[in-house]
Amino acid sequence: MDNHIPELNSLLTEVERKYGRRVATSTDFESLSAEIERMNGDLISASTLKRLWGYVNSNPTPRGSTLDILCRYIGERNFNEFCNNLKKNANVESGHFTSRFIATSELSVGQKLLLGWNPDRLVQIVYLGDFRFRVLESHNAQLQEDDEFEATNFSLGFPLYLPFILRGMVKHPSYVAGSFNGLTTLEIL
Repeated sequence: MDNHIPELNSLLTEVERKYGRRVATSTDFESLSAEIERMNGDLISASTLKRLWGYVNSNPTPRGSTLDILCRYIGERNFNEFCNNLKKNANVESGHFTSRFIATSELSVGQKLLLGWNPDRLVQIVYLGDFRFRVLESHNAQLQEDDEFEATNFSLGFPLYLPFILRGMVKHPSYVAGSFNGLTTLEIL
């Protein structure tokens, strides 16, 4: 299913749009499961939904029937039709978004942020100035304490792309945090 990852991300976004909010808690997954059954008569477990959204530590390889259920929920016939319609949609490549957003240019030197992404990754960073940050604490993440990086902004629900990580005197290549569901925690401390 790896060849469908961009389409899967689009499908999950459309499911959340139809559902009316972000699916981010255990209760959300239970509620969405019940709503899909109520609206379409299709059974899809909350645990399956959690795997798809990356809420549990799993690399989702969904069944075609699971994707078809989600497609019917948003008004598409099946996943193949959904993918074909995506190719025809001019809005796939760009569009406006609404999200909690922190611009680095609005931060003060010494200000701390808490960032999190699935599954259970959490880092506390401090702003050094000139778009540079240092990791103060890291839990379950590849970023390590004292790593430094540059970032221009942070958006809840969107991946964090870092052009490099400076670890000691070694510059490591690009890094992405939250590639599937984006940042799930974004707080100014």
